[in-house]
Amino acid sequence: MGQFDKSALPVAIIGGGPVGLAAAAHLLKKGEKFIVLEAGNSVGSSILEWGHVRMFSPWQYNIDQAAKELLENAGWTSPDEEALPTGRELVEEYLLPLSNLPEIKERNG
Repeated sequence: MGQFDKSALPVAIIGGGPVGLAAAAHLLKKGEKFIVLEAGNSVGSSILEWGHVRMFSPWQYNIDQAAKELLENAGWTSPDEEALPTGRELVEEYLLPLSNLPEIKERNG
């Protein structure tokens, strides 16, 4: 068997939810290669199953700092940090904009 350069392989991120996309943002900041793999039709698809439910934690605890920096650099305005989002709002106002950033979108599998 031949040798291959393991550093040429991307980090596989399983799931396009809040944790997966936060991992993508952190890897992007470090200049690492990655691919986001999501089984659903879109990022946050499992969250959308309970999208009508209001979350118990405000926005400030649901937005990753590295992701926030990427979004703000693209012109995104953060929601009111004290407000309690619904699952749908989390997906539509945070996860979708994050996943649609060109530097992340091109790595969605």
